[in-house]
Formats: sequence, C-alpha cells, structure tokens
Amino acid sequence: MTKGGLSSKRLQYSDTQIIIFAREPVYGQVKTRLIPALGEAGATELYTALLDFTLNKLHSYHLAPVMLCITPESRTEFFLRRYSFTELLITKQKGDDLGQRMVHALKQSLSHFSRALLIGTDCPFFNRSDLEQAIIALDSHEMVFAPAYDGGYVLVGARRFVPDSFTGIDWGSEQVMEQTRKRLKKLKISWQEIAQQQDIDDENDLKYLQHVHEFSDAFPYILNIINRYS
Repeated sequence: MTKGGLSSKRLQYSDTQIIIFAREPVYGQVKTRLIPALGEAGATELYTALLDFTLNKLHSYHLAPVMLCITPESRTEFFLRRYSFTELLITKQKGDDLGQRMVHALKQSLSHFSRALLIGTDCPFFNRSDLEQAIIALDSHEMVFAPAYDGGYVLVGARRFVPDSFTGIDWGSEQVMEQTRKRLKKLKISWQEIAQQQDIDDENDLKYLQHVHEFSDAFPYILNIINRYS
C-alpha cells in the first residue's frame, strides 16, 4: 500500500472506507467500448475527467477515508502526482475476475474498518446523500447495493466479509444484479438496495452526462468532445 498527500479534515464516518476501482488512463485501455464513438483520445479524456470528478467530489465531501484500488499494470506514481491534494491510500487489485478483485478489496478494507463501500469511476451521478444512505444502510444490513440500469450495480458495500457473495456471476452481463440477489438469498445475507443509477459505459450512455451539471460545469470540454466525435 502507498499513502500520499496531505492530512484530511475531520471525516464524518471515520469507521468506513470508500474504495474506488480505477486504472491509469492509458490510450486504448480505458473506456474501450466508447472508442468507436469517441476515438482513443476522446475515450481517454472522458475517463480521466470521470476519475478526476470522482476523487475531487469525495475529497470535498469529507465523508470517509478513501482507498484507490488500481489495476496491477497502473503506475502508483501517476495517481500520487495527480491527486497530491488529498490523503490517498493506494493499493493494487488482485484476482482473475471482477468478483475476485472485489472480494480482495473488501476483505482488505474490512480488516481495518467497520464498513466498506466500493465504487468505480463511471457513475458521476452519485452525490453525498447517496453515499451516506449506503453507509447508514450497513447499520442494519450486511450488504448494500446501488443497481445500475444496465443490470449490474455501481456500488457495493459490506460490513461483514462474505467471500462467496460474488461467485457464479456472469460479469459484464445484464444479469449481474439479479444473479447477485439470488446468491445473497442462498447465503442468507441481508442487503439493502439504494436508488438505481446510470453508469457511462457505451455510446448510448453519453447523453446522460449533460444532465450532471456539476460534471459538465467542471469539464465543459468533455461535452465538446462528445459532440465532436458523435
């Protein structure tokens, strides 16, 4: 693990850790499903903006400690330089598929914190209230999810480590959330679902970005990129 940045202000939920799955924005390796629409440069710029937006937003909320969990090939130094304004714990993802990587990250976090939330960088629609609702849900449930409109989920949280929660899931399919529900029922794990969210994965999702005024105000050039390539 690598720790960098300045000391943070008082956090509202210091017993909870927010994990962000991310990768270094390398041309041709991020937002690959958007490359046909935006090109490698456009897709990379969009991914970088979403990454910046997510980290800046969490830093401004002062909700909970943040751990950035990056892909094995990503360079830790890139993130330390770019996000030196905040205290940031950086670790690497481990596992052969998304389920194994999530299990490893949640297990790592729950060994030090009472609760853990895991999100990605492709859902700019989250606000402070959504995250706080997810944290509070873990007071009375073992897990919490924010389903995505495409059948997956954009947030998962836990207060107890259950390694089998993510086995037998067809990652990347439209059945991810439904298969997870069935798995949780079989394991007799209690969970709560918060509001369904839109993530930005393919060309059809790009139109939703203009409705996130906080994002479009911070990165107006992204909408220009989308309009230019679309």
